[in-house]
Amino acid sequence: MQRKVIKYLNTSILGVSLLFAMGAAFLWLIRPGEILEEEPKPIKVQAPTHAFALSQDKYQEIKSPVFSLHFEAPKVKLPDLKNILVYYGKNGRPDAQKGSEMLHFSINGAKETVSLSPGEKLYLTYNKRIDGARYGFSPNNAPTGFWIEAEPKAQEAEVFVHLLDANGKPVKGSEDLANFYLPEKEFARNSVSGWELGKYRVDATLLARQKAKWVGMDKFLEEHGGEEYQDVMGRQRVDFGEGEETYSLFVKPGDSLIWGEDRWQLVEPGDASRGQPLLVVKRVDERLMNLELWDAQGKGKVVLNLLRSADSYADQNFEKSFKFVGARTRSQYVFEIDNERMLLRPQDWLLLTEGGWKKLSTPKEIDDYVDRKLTGTLFVFDSISKKDEKQVIKGTVYNNMRTESYPLELATQSNPIPEKKPSKSSPESGKLRAQEAVGKSRYKVEPPSYAKEEQL
Repeated sequence: MQRKVIKYLNTSILGVSLLFAMGAAFLWLIRPGEILEEEPKPIKVQAPTHAFALSQDKYQEIKSPVFSLHFEAPKVKLPDLKNILVYYGKNGRPDAQKGSEMLHFSINGAKETVSLSPGEKLYLTYNKRIDGARYGFSPNNAPTGFWIEAEPKAQEAEVFVHLLDANGKPVKGSEDLANFYLPEKEFARNSVSGWELGKYRVDATLLARQKAKWVGMDKFLEEHGGEEYQDVMGRQRVDFGEGEETYSLFVKPGDSLIWGEDRWQLVEPGDASRGQPLLVVKRVDERLMNLELWDAQGKGKVVLNLLRSADSYADQNFEKSFKFVGARTRSQYVFEIDNERMLLRPQDWLLLTEGGWKKLSTPKEIDDYVDRKLTGTLFVFDSISKKDEKQVIKGTVYNNMRTESYPLELATQSNPIPEKKPSKSSPESGKLRAQEAVGKSRYKVEPPSYAKEEQL
């Protein structure tokens, strides 16, 4: 009995399920191809009414805004720059004009250094987004609403601070913030980045790269230079360059030099030196010369040093090198030098070269020796005198650098030949003609005799 009931229920459920399935299939077949969307109907929104509401006419009668904005600039105060600014003193160049020196400032913690003239505006900037040193110098000193002015004092600078608000009006502050004094601080200027002198980078090795050599006083020019070289007396000779490019300058402490035409030139500090790098001789000791090289603005300098070159005299043993042959006249002597006979007179010059002793006999040879194009030990015959019943030729020897001179005596070993009266073809007349050629030399040094030598 129960089985029949269960079977009947299952058959009923199955039939109902089939009817639902057939209905769903029928609805799917009769569905429309697209769904049409109807536009929503507008909804009228009204402002809520309240006890203070007015009619529309009342609102139309309002001619000006009910509310307006008013800008008021924020109040600013003068900053305290006493611990922000650093004063490195004024232009220390010897050619700086009094009252127009450049003053050098920096920002504490920054590497940049700028210069300004007394009374000139130095514009500053402020960046609150930067931690630490928020103050800075305006690029190219472009105008801002924040600047300082300064005046030099003995060992300090008087600083005046100026600040404009957003409306362009000066900001007033306490007196100690608007006007104060900064003490001068020593600045190590031993290196100046990005500075060049012609083709040379400026640093402590500059003079070494320019082949500078301090040799001392030029004894040769002091004793033979004459009036033309009076200005070298007591000065130190410094040679620059090598070979054909060699040139010499004679300096003393306090002298100034500028760089022009690829060489150093002596100059009096003033209009001719301002605006150019300036080399100043500070001190000359026995073995060390101290110099300072200033940049064109006078805000940086490099300390330079030169050691004196060592050039000791070497004994040439002239008695063995110079073999006396005989006396031609009372003022003409025949020597055998380097296996070659040579006629010598007082004031003749002999130069020891790589090829041996050479007599300087032409104006060009004299010029080349003075210009240091010819170098070597120089032997100058000075005079003739008697000593122990013998004639003695006295001379002077100059070392290679011409910084030392030594007296020398050479005794003759035979009696002189009686002096003859000069004729038109004699050596004496040749000497006079040769001395006239001295004027062709560019230098008025006391020359050797240019006597025409006879066949020996």
